[in-house]
Amino acid sequence: MENYFNYFTEVEEYFIRKRAKNLLVSPLDWCLIELWKDSGIPLNVVLRGIDRGFETVAKRGKRPPASLFYCHPAVVDAFEEHQQAMLGTSETEGEASEYVPEDEAVTRKQIRLALQNVLTALQGHGAEPFQRAAQRLSALIEDLEDARQVGYERVDRELAEIGSALADHLIGEMESDELKELRREVRQQTRLYKKHLDKESMKRLQASYLHRLVLQSHQLPDFSLFSFSD
Repeated sequence: MENYFNYFTEVEEYFIRKRAKNLLVSPLDWCLIELWKDSGIPLNVVLRGIDRGFETVAKRGKRPPASLFYCHPAVVDAFEEHQQAMLGTSETEGEASEYVPEDEAVTRKQIRLALQNVLTALQGHGAEPFQRAAQRLSALIEDLEDARQVGYERVDRELAEIGSALADHLIGEMESDELKELRREVRQQTRLYKKHLDKESMKRLQASYLHRLVLQSHQLPDFSLFSFSD
């Protein structure tokens, strides 16, 4: 059963090992990993695509990729092969179950700490949108305390929704010139992805990156459990 909690860190660490250098994944590449996850690409398929991406550049005598972006076409090809291989299997065989941790006590502690870190950051801002986000997050923490079993995916999805709603509100309050400049930066940083992503995926990637930049500008952490998985 695939460990949902480790999806991001496994991809990041695998890419760093392949690079053989301590080169951290960029915030934009982090958004690309999120896109892979949300598109339902299994972790083992992503790692296979990364392998192929490195093999391709090695055969061409080029330097190892400095960004996960260069592995994206290989990841997509590997996923298409995976989907073809899954044809004919039963729906129950093909469905991925939500990860259930072996050590529930440790896991609950990790998730509570992650949520509390985000809540603490929100409480450093007194404006109404931050207060509303903090209230939603507090309610999520209370639900976690009452739950008999913790579901990584559900908690992470709700946390992401809180962050997305806050980012959208902050975007709505930005000065037009400031927002225009920020959107220009997003387009510039994602221009290389246009060739390898369909319109819908490109739109999702840019929206995710815009949200990330807006939250970072307010000294807020990522609204994701993966940011605190270490």
